[in-house]
Amino acid sequence: MNISANKSKFHTNLLQFNPDVHLNERMLALFAAAVTFDESQITKSAILKAHDFKVSREEMYEIVIQSYLFLGFPRMLQAADVLQQVIPVNCRGNENSNFLSENSLSEWYKDGEEVCQKVYKKKYEPLKEKVLAFAPEIYHWMIAEGYGKVLSRKNLPLVTRELAIVSFLTMENRERQLRSHIIGAVNVGATKELVKLVIDDIGEAAGDGYGTALSLWKKLKE
Repeated sequence: MNISANKSKFHTNLLQFNPDVHLNERMLALFAAAVTFDESQITKSAILKAHDFKVSREEMYEIVIQSYLFLGFPRMLQAADVLQQVIPVNCRGNENSNFLSENSLSEWYKDGEEVCQKVYKKKYEPLKEKVLAFAPEIYHWMIAEGYGKVLSRKNLPLVTRELAIVSFLTMENRERQLRSHIIGAVNVGATKELVKLVIDDIGEAAGDGYGTALSLWKKLKE
């Protein structure tokens, strides 16, 4: 948790948020930032703002789902609970879905490798070799669980997911991972200008994370 993050500044940014370009991607990224605070009222305000901009519940739900990869299960569950309170839905019909079919793991792994390669491009093989050398379980879980089961879901474009990840990591001030995903967002189709807009939408509400993100973005420009 980034203790320098500022709730008051975030609330002000959320109230003033009214983009004229890339509305959907930026609103979902700002919603991702709201989830990092793990506070019902902030999350609720972001949901209502997104709803005003015609962002669908399904899109917000996808951001909630992928939040556990970067924020952990407790914050994901909190955000899911608030989303249900604000925009309720009955999913009981999906209790016996094919979510855990016999082929799920192999499909997730295959999809995960494809997505990870798109995000990292020429750095994928060095990353694979490095992590396999000291933590093979982590590599395989990262591919199957992170990039496969979660980030390869078809409900959101990969570029939107990567921009949300930039938002999570800016708010958390996770420099190493943020560097990778700023580059990753560009690798999967975001313009450098759009990445900057997402960072600036959060601004000083991220505390030290804002300066970290700006510094990394400037290196991207070089």
